[in-house]
Amino acid sequence: MGIWAWYFFGKLYLAAAGYIGLHVLANLAFAAALVLPLPRPWMRIARQVAALPLGVALLYYDSWLPSIQRTLSLTGNVKQFTLPYLAELLGRFVDLRVLAILIAICVIVAILGRKLRLSTFVFAGLLLVPLGIKLAALDWHPQLAAVNGAAAVTAPVAAATPEILEQELQAFYRKEEARRIVFPAAAASNAAPFDLVILHICSLAWDDMDYVGEREHPFLSSFDFQLPNFNTGASYSGPAAARLLQASCGQTPEDQLYKPRPPECLLVNGLQNAGFEAQLAMNHDGHFDDFIGLLSQRGGLHAPLLNHDGVAVRLHAFDGSPLYGDYDMLAHWWQQRLASPAPQVALYYNSITMHDGNTVDGVKLASGKQSYRYRLDQLFGDLQRFIDLVQSSGRRAVVVLVPEHGANVRGDRMQIAGLREIPSPAISLGPTAVRLLNLPQPPSGGPQRIEQPTALFGLVNLIQSLVRDNPFAATGSVDLAHYAAAVAQTEPSVAENERTVVMRHGKEYWLRSPDGSWQKYDAAR
Repeated sequence: MGIWAWYFFGKLYLAAAGYIGLHVLANLAFAAALVLPLPRPWMRIARQVAALPLGVALLYYDSWLPSIQRTLSLTGNVKQFTLPYLAELLGRFVDLRVLAILIAICVIVAILGRKLRLSTFVFAGLLLVPLGIKLAALDWHPQLAAVNGAAAVTAPVAAATPEILEQELQAFYRKEEARRIVFPAAAASNAAPFDLVILHICSLAWDDMDYVGEREHPFLSSFDFQLPNFNTGASYSGPAAARLLQASCGQTPEDQLYKPRPPECLLVNGLQNAGFEAQLAMNHDGHFDDFIGLLSQRGGLHAPLLNHDGVAVRLHAFDGSPLYGDYDMLAHWWQQRLASPAPQVALYYNSITMHDGNTVDGVKLASGKQSYRYRLDQLFGDLQRFIDLVQSSGRRAVVVLVPEHGANVRGDRMQIAGLREIPSPAISLGPTAVRLLNLPQPPSGGPQRIEQPTALFGLVNLIQSLVRDNPFAATGSVDLAHYAAAVAQTEPSVAENERTVVMRHGKEYWLRSPDGSWQKYDAAR
């Protein structure tokens, strides 16, 4: 086997450490082809030449990287990245500790190869991989579901077999398919009209905030409704926006997002029927990956994009395009809102301030953790200034903070920092909250923490409750618990990206690959 022993022992280490998967049959077949006796020297040379690209392809197949087809589909977007950002992404694939271990393995293999027939150990190692997978599966025990502070579930959880997991996933989608939220008609005719401001924030998750030490940021504590166990269900902006704007119906498999949806599933339709005028603003131009086109085609949001005239550029995006300050952009919209005769407006605002690879104009920051924390403080400061602006105007408003997905700033063994192909809980679970501005009297009961697992359907359920039972029309103090009790639970937690699914089962998260196979998600760093 010669030098290929290094290849297989290196892969066995990477698989044991959780950095790659290992397709046992494919690797056994490749190893067998390498040791098969060939009578002529030219045949052996030809085998080595053919083995090199095959070995690289097999290593890619064993990795957690997206499929070749998926990678090719993303090349158009990747070409738009700036060169410094591309260099930074490539550098994230190099882990010096892992590299040192692989070098040590090569040295040990070189020494042992002088006295031992290493091919025997290669085949033995590959044959032991399925046993290791079975032992890892047995490590699971039924436990109470208490993830990120969620209320415990007293019923025992069934053992996690591929069959049970697949049945649970399909049952989840069948249940979600039947869910509907209907907005009341003519809500704008009531005595206390209010505006709805939806702040859809790219690259914001609890894990990101934990990593930079900002989980307890005071900005979030000021909201009236806090949903700490909220699952966005997505890991990229396009599907995330489609899911939000289609969230008047239950959570659907991702491929259904791009098919015609019933009109009653579109959030914009419900809000317009309730008397709101739909408006659109973003702190970017929306052209990357045709995001603005998706809002119209899949979300039913046909409002014109608010211009950026006179708004200050504060950052530049990963593709070099200008990004406008969030406060500057929202204040620009607010000026026009004050001049509008519409009794009620529903704004969809999209911000990509937190996206990986963005740079802050005039500020030199190290990549990764330092940059994310700086931009997070900037974002939350801007949003607080906007809320103060609306509060000081005296106009009634409901402000909704909801993330698209996380940034995966930290990364883990299965996915480098910044990569979001696998919609892990570090990416899909994010801070979501709702605030009521300029109520006639302070609400009773204090801020409401809605601890049960929730998703976009539950958030729209809360918005619908606020439209139906207008808290601004109350004659006394508003009981926030009344609205919190109406929020629909979404369980289990399911997130999807390009047929890759991550689902919570008990306390564990399980990954379903595009080929339909299941395995426990290893979030170790």
